[in-house]
Amino acid sequence: MGKKEIKEIKRKLKAKRIGANTNSQEEKKVAEEKRKPKYGFLSCVGYMLSFIWHADKKLAVFAVALIPITIIMSALGLFVPPQLIEIIGSNSDFSYVALVIFGLMSVIGIFTLISSLLRTFNDYSKSVMANKMDYIMEEKKWNLDYFYWLDPDCQKKMNRAWNAWGGLDFFNNFSDIAVSVANFFLYSAVISTLHPVIILVLIVRCVINFLVGLWANKRNYEIQDEVQLANKRVNYLAYNVSNDLSYGKDIRLYGLAGYLMLLAKKLNGDVIDIAEVREGYYLRSSIVHLITTLISDGFCYAVLISAAVNGALSPSQFLLYISAITTLGGLVANFLWTWSGMQKNAMHVSDFREFVELKRAGKVDSSLGAVLDRPLSIEFKNVSFRYPEGEKNVIENVSFKIEAGERIALVGLNGSGKTTLTYLICGLLAPTEGEVLIDGHSTLEYNRDDLYTMFSLIPQQYHLFPYSIAQNIALADLAGGEEIDYEKLNKCIAFAGLDEKIATLENGVETPLNRQIYPDAIELSGGETQKLLLARALYRMAPIMLLDEPTAALDPISEDRMYQKYNEIENTTSIFISHRLASTRFCDRVFFLDGAHIAESGTHDELISMGGKYKEIFDVQAKYYKEGEKDDGTQE
Repeated sequence: MGKKEIKEIKRKLKAKRIGANTNSQEEKKVAEEKRKPKYGFLSCVGYMLSFIWHADKKLAVFAVALIPITIIMSALGLFVPPQLIEIIGSNSDFSYVALVIFGLMSVIGIFTLISSLLRTFNDYSKSVMANKMDYIMEEKKWNLDYFYWLDPDCQKKMNRAWNAWGGLDFFNNFSDIAVSVANFFLYSAVISTLHPVIILVLIVRCVINFLVGLWANKRNYEIQDEVQLANKRVNYLAYNVSNDLSYGKDIRLYGLAGYLMLLAKKLNGDVIDIAEVREGYYLRSSIVHLITTLISDGFCYAVLISAAVNGALSPSQFLLYISAITTLGGLVANFLWTWSGMQKNAMHVSDFREFVELKRAGKVDSSLGAVLDRPLSIEFKNVSFRYPEGEKNVIENVSFKIEAGERIALVGLNGSGKTTLTYLICGLLAPTEGEVLIDGHSTLEYNRDDLYTMFSLIPQQYHLFPYSIAQNIALADLAGGEEIDYEKLNKCIAFAGLDEKIATLENGVETPLNRQIYPDAIELSGGETQKLLLARALYRMAPIMLLDEPTAALDPISEDRMYQKYNEIENTTSIFISHRLASTRFCDRVFFLDGAHIAESGTHDELISMGGKYKEIFDVQAKYYKEGEKDDGTQE
């Protein structure tokens, strides 16, 4: 975030155009409109109270039980000290005085112990509830449709939702308010015998402070997106770049440490600048609070001291009134600040609700079941797709049909939309226009989870998880009770040619991957990883197989051999993506993507005879595909 943007924030976000002078679409989007919660205060309070009650009633019980205990302790705190002074001043019997003091202190101690236990149990229940909210968030994140993760607006909703924990205090907030109201009448009754105007002065002071605090909360809520954007950049550098070993080689070989330090300094500076804006709002609120407190307390103490000097108050009465005045101001302030805090937390609860209520693209309860026992057809009908905030369509009005069991090669230059097309096929992305049909039915007609089971996707950027080799191949839902079929697993490993490697491992298929988590883990080579991915596709044996250049890191000969292995897999509809055109000559048809369209289609020989762009690119690459030659043209 540049200096101009920071200045805009520091001018109270007048223009609300944080990215007006930058090319960053993300920054421009941040301040397009003033932030307002979707759901109102009462709606959010009701939502959280219902959530807490159904999830853990103990939190509500503890909050209610604290009300009478806290009121009794407040009354004891008000009346006991003056009574002790009165007893000590009017009695010379040590035993009597000691017994009274011991009795009063015992009562206070018992109620303090009960209060402490209730608050401890309350805090424990609240932490359990917070974990449940975390679980809801994580479950929502990992079950949310993939295309939501590409949408900056959805990412903001996801980030905002983490601030909803304050809503767990609503029962306690109402408990505090009930205590404040009860104590207000108790302390007001005492103060009114001295001077009723004191009550009015204290109330006016607290109302002013409340309104200023409300203003500060609102202003900080409005710049929440800017805060999250700045923090996201710092966290990316601190956690992604700094902790990812794949960056280490480039940083050292190219001497990038100095640059990264400068970038870190700049990004941290942005965080500090925005923090200054936030703290500036609270500083103004604190100054107003200080001024109003000095004025009101000055008036109240002047009245009290005047009465004491004139002999209208005894020492015990003076202590009673000064305690009542001090506490009453705190009660009114606590009431208003609690209410203000509830409004602030209600805004965050609204963000939480917006995120968890995001709808999945497919039907939740669909009569269409997943088809897993035969190859399936794929059809695009006038499909267009544009990424969020994209300037143009990546796929433009594309129509085609792939028959069940066909092997299709999807080729084209980088950026032609090949990967996007595969994600549209398996439902990870939803078309901007048109529809995608699987087995004659729109992908939106299927239950989302059922739809995903019909695909074996080996993406260009694949991942091996911190599990055993067996679990990385089977990807079984062990937490859900699914078991690995080891007989099937071993057949897939043998077909993929990974059995020789596994035979050398002490723990065989139970050998873990990822040394950052498991000290005894192994790291597979590039070729071994490709074999594991092949075994993974075989184990799933889905009716549609999508291979998105998973072998791009291999040399042309090794890649061709791997594709031949995939070609031996039967009973599937297969789509092979490669920028090396010769690797897909075994396919039934070839789709050549260019400029967001399928520019050419047909068999390999038909496209060569057409003399179009496919042939032009093939001729450029042809020297790398001659049998027995490496990429550099030398003999093996």
